[in-house]
Amino acid sequence: MRATTLAKAVLGYVPGIQKHYANATVHLAGADWAATDLVSLFQGLGAAVAAVAAAEQQRADAVKAAAAQLVKVQPVAKAFKQAVMAAYAGQTAILADFSLEPAKKPVVSAEVKAAAALKAAATRKALGTKGAAQKKAAKKALAAPAAASSDAAPASPPAAAAPPAAPQAPAKS
Repeated sequence: MRATTLAKAVLGYVPGIQKHYANATVHLAGADWAATDLVSLFQGLGAAVAAVAAAEQQRADAVKAAAAQLVKVQPVAKAFKQAVMAAYAGQTAILADFSLEPAKKPVVSAEVKAAAALKAAATRKALGTKGAAQKKAAKKALAAPAAASSDAAPASPPAAAAPPAAPQAPAKS
C-alpha cells in the first residue's frame, strides 16, 4: 500500500477513535496503544505524507524556475563565450581565467589535401577566364562527374599477372 493511500485511510480512522475509543487502550500488533497515541501515530503519518507532497511540489516549481532561467541565460552565455574567444583567441592564460581553452585547429589529412588540390586544379582548368554564364555552365559540368565518382567505391588496382613460366627442357633418357 502506498503511503498516501495509507495516510488517507488512517486519517479517516481518527474521528472514530476519538468518538469510540476516547479513554480506551487497544492491543494491536503485539503492543498496547492508548487512543491518544494511536491518533498521534496516524496524524504523524498524515503530516509526513503532506510534507512529502509539499517537497515534491517545491521541487517541481524549482525545476520550472531552472528551465526558465536556462532559456534566458543560454543565448547570453553563448554570445559571451564567442566574444571572449574572439577577443583573446591566442592568449591561453587569459582564456584560462574564464575556464576556456583556445579553439583547436582541425587536423586535415594528406588525402583530403591532395583531393582538394586536384579539385582546385580541375576547376581552374575548366573555368579559366570566362564570363559568369560560362563559369556557371562549367561548374555544373564539373559537379556532375564529381558526384558520380564520389558515389562509386575507389577501384582497386588490377592484380599483376603472373610472369610466364620458363620453357622446360625435354627430359634426357
